Amino acid sequence: MRSLSILAAAAIAFAPLSVLVTTTEAQAAPCAGPGSNPVACQHCMFYVNAYHTANVCNEDRRGVQGPASNAPTRAPEVPIPVYEPPPMPPPAQNPLVLPPPNSGQSVPALEINPPGPDAPRNAPVVAPPRGLDAPAVAIAAAKAAPVTRVDPANPPKPPTQVDFNQQVQNVVSSHRENVDILKIDDQKFVRPRHWDYIDYDDGYRRPTLYNPLNQPITFRYFYNGAYQEAYLARGARMVLDATTVGVVPFTAVGDSYVAAGSFYGGGSIPLNGYNGPPPPDYRPPAPPKLYENVTVSVPAKSETVEVGHVAVVGHDGSQPAGGQDIFLFDDSTLAWGQVDNSTSAPAQLRVLKTQPTPGVGPTDDGSFLVLLAVHHQEPGEPHQSGWTLALRFGGFAVVVGLIAWLLARRSRTEEQNADT
Repeated sequence: MRSLSILAAAAIAFAPLSVLVTTTEAQAAPCAGPGSNPVACQHCMFYVNAYHTANVCNEDRRGVQGPASNAPTRAPEVPIPVYEPPPMPPPAQNPLVLPPPNSGQSVPALEINPPGPDAPRNAPVVAPPRGLDAPAVAIAAAKAAPVTRVDPANPPKPPTQVDFNQQVQNVVSSHRENVDILKIDDQKFVRPRHWDYIDYDDGYRRPTLYNPLNQPITFRYFYNGAYQEAYLARGARMVLDATTVGVVPFTAVGDSYVAAGSFYGGGSIPLNGYNGPPPPDYRPPAPPKLYENVTVSVPAKSETVEVGHVAVVGHDGSQPAGGQDIFLFDDSTLAWGQVDNSTSAPAQLRVLKTQPTPGVGPTDDGSFLVLLAVHHQEPGEPHQSGWTLALRFGGFAVVVGLIAWLLARRSRTEEQNADT
C-alpha cells in the first residue's frame, strides 16, 4: 500500500511537466497559421461544439515558451525521390550549316538613270580621294594573318575608349601631312584617304578587313541600328559576319591616319568550328551597283559637278523632303539627296547635304563637292597665259627672221658668182 502511495505521488508531481512538454510541442493553432492541419482542425471544432468550450481552434495560443524537451522526437519524413532515367542523347549528326538570313531576300535598289539630253556634258569632276600607302611586304603579311571572326553588331572595342571625333582631331593636329584640310566658310573639313585593304572570303562572301599599317586602326560604322567601333591591331585581319544586305560606309582612324571606305553585307555565316562550304541553296547577294560619271546638282552653290563612282546606301525618312536618299560618292563621302530621273533634269542627282567622314564630323550643304571639283579642259583649246603667247609669237618671229636672212645671203652669193 505504501508503494502505491509513492507511485501516486510521483504521478501527481510529474503531471505538470508532461502537460508543459505537450503544450510546448503543440504551439500552432490547428485551423490557422503555420502548422495548421485540416484533420486536427476538424477534431478541434468537434470538441468545441460538443463541450461548448471557447473556440481556440483559430487562435495561436503559444504563451510563454518553455524549456526545450529532452524527450525524443520523431524525425520528419523525407520524401523519397522518384527515379527518372536520364534523357537519351541525340543521335550524332554531321555538322550543319544554318541557312543564311538573306536566303531568297531581295533588297529594293534605287536606280539612277543615264543623264538626260539637257544634262551638262562637261561638268567639273570631283577629285577622288588619295589612298593609303603601305609596303608590299606588310600588305601580303596582313592578308595572310590569322583571321578573327567578328560580329559587326558587337565588335572588339579599342583597349582605351577615346572619343572618335577627338581621335580624328588628334591626327589633324599632330600629322597634318597625312590628311587634307578643306576650309568652307568658317568650317574646316577633313578629306580622308581611301581604305583599300578589304577583301571577301570566297565561300561565304563576308567582308574581311586587314591592316598593313604600322599602327592599330579603329573603324566606325552604322550597323544593326547603332554606331559601332571595331578595333583592328597592326598586321591583323578580321572577318565580319555581316548578314544584312547593303553598303556600310565607315571611317577609320589611327595614330596618324584618317581614312574612309565601305564594306558590303549579305554573306552567309558558318557554324562555329565548321570550315566546309556553305549550304547548296545559298545565293550570295549581288555586289552593289556602282554608277559611273554621275552628274550631281548642288542647289546651295547653283553648280553641277560630276562624281566618278556613286553607290546607293539607303533611305532616311527622318531627313527633309528631297534629301532622304543616301549615297556614297567615290567610296568616301556620304551624301543626302534625291534621284531625278526626268529627261529634262539638269543632273541625275540633287544633293542637299554631304559628310566627308562618314558617321563622324560636320556636314555641309554640298559645297565640299564643289570645292573638290576640277574643271575639264576643252581638247585643242588649252588655257594659255600671256607669257606663253609672247614666247610663242617671239619664237615664230625669230624663225621667220632666220629664214629671211638665209634667203638674202643665198641671193647675194648667187649675184657674186654671176659677176665673176
